Amino acid sequence: MNMTGIIFSEMYSDALNSFTHDRNMAAIPFGGRYRLVDFVLSNMVNSGILNVGVLAKQHYHSLMDHLGNSQEWDLNRKNGGLQLLPPFATEDTSGSRGKLDELRNALDYLETISTTPYILLADAYVLCNIDYRAALEDHIASGCDITMMATKETEASQIDFASVMKADASHHVTSYALDCPAKPGDFASMGHMIISRELLINVIRDYTSRGIYDFLRDFIQHEFNRGRLTINLYEVETKVLRVRDVNEYFQSSLAILDDDISAALFRGDRPIHTRVTDEVPAYYGLDCQVERCVIADGCFVDGRVENSVLSRGVKVGKGAVLKNCIIMQGSVVGDNASLENVIVDKWVTISDGAQLKGLDSNPVVIRKGVTV
Repeated sequence: MNMTGIIFSEMYSDALNSFTHDRNMAAIPFGGRYRLVDFVLSNMVNSGILNVGVLAKQHYHSLMDHLGNSQEWDLNRKNGGLQLLPPFATEDTSGSRGKLDELRNALDYLETISTTPYILLADAYVLCNIDYRAALEDHIASGCDITMMATKETEASQIDFASVMKADASHHVTSYALDCPAKPGDFASMGHMIISRELLINVIRDYTSRGIYDFLRDFIQHEFNRGRLTINLYEVETKVLRVRDVNEYFQSSLAILDDDISAALFRGDRPIHTRVTDEVPAYYGLDCQVERCVIADGCFVDGRVENSVLSRGVKVGKGAVLKNCIIMQGSVVGDNASLENVIVDKWVTISDGAQLKGLDSNPVVIRKGVTV
């Protein structure tokens, strides 16, 4: 395929700091056995993209561990394949000044992939199952400088989108706004866009040399408002989940319990790949009760679990009750404990008889490795 993928792995890390204090945002566990990065990376591979760079600025050890040699995505190749693109050793990695700042670290990489004329820039916080080949064909046919993938909103949003657009009948963008809620009929960006490699390289060199680092505001919006940049809108009609803060993570995690949403995300013809971990099958005790759940391999369930997602190796003790919970890998819920609307990070121990209850709009979050 004539396109290279670049994945931004740390968008919204601050809003997800309950999970990102020691891990990269793209490495946040999701759905019992996946990480956030698995979705965009699998979409790229399933679309025939065989050159992928992952931009990571800090806390990327867990991301490196998950991606490994990238064989699960068939990207362990002599030519092309997957490359992690960390910052230069001399740079301050305490924060990001913008996407252009991160893309500057990928300049050498972008210059060496001269056989692919187009670049797909994608944020890792978006969960969907799409074929980028159709988007590339639409981009080429449009003749526009950039194609932005977006969903058409049917109701007013409660959280700001990075980009909100309006488009004409030809799907050429006529209005472009940043960091604002979407109204019904607006198109909300997915943080996925296609641009020519040559244009992207020129923009990175020109803007960063002048101390300008915000790709959306300083380049796209600035040039669009002055009529010097044309934007094509590619509407994605399949189900799209977003993870921009803790509440969205909670709601999106529970959303996969819906059969229609699960079928849209996990398609047999376009599988979501992840790192393979050998585990024994889940064990269900004689007195356990499980209703509308995702239970990963290696779990031991002796209590009652409803409307919840359990990752690999989770143990639920006798008499324990879990409702609307996300329990990550290796955590232990003690006997007679009661949890409702709770997110438990990896390797947590919930003591016998403990009671934790949050709201569906404000779940309780237990950080990695603690004992409650």
